[in-house]
Amino acid sequence: MKNLPLSLTIAAAVGGFTLSRPADWSPGLRRAYVLVPGAAVGAIGVVALSRGMRKGTELAAAGTVDLVTPFTVGAGGDSATTPSYVRAAGPQTRMPGIALTGLAVLMGAAVSGITALSLVLDEAVEAWLVRRRVARPRPVMAMAAVLYSLVMDQVMDSKDAKVSKPRQ
Repeated sequence: MKNLPLSLTIAAAVGGFTLSRPADWSPGLRRAYVLVPGAAVGAIGVVALSRGMRKGTELAAAGTVDLVTPFTVGAGGDSATTPSYVRAAGPQTRMPGIALTGLAVLMGAAVSGITALSLVLDEAVEAWLVRRRVARPRPVMAMAAVLYSLVMDQVMDSKDAKVSKPRQ
């Protein structure tokens, strides 16, 4: 692990959070646990995509970047065709903005759906452990979460080491 104190702190936080039983939370807290991350991802997505779209439009209009159609230089070397997605001055359509906003909303809904699914899976795992006669299922789940966190941290560090290793 590249940063052992950080890895252990994150693993301890994961284990501590796993000790908390979501079934004991108030309905409002469960609702916030599901909806707040999705809303945050959606809002961040809208802001990031709109800034990116605006910056891309500015760069394309200035002729400094063309990601779709490469500039073709004429025989004299002084003329260049305008990229295909640069529109002449006229009414702008809002369709790309609406589509990107829809994508951000879809990302937020996916995050909320996965979070809601995690609550269902948490309850199912706890019930499975109880059926297996595990006396204290939450500490067992917490230890599994801690081990998973540490193992995944090690796996990701080893992948980073392979990617950053220079070829010889």
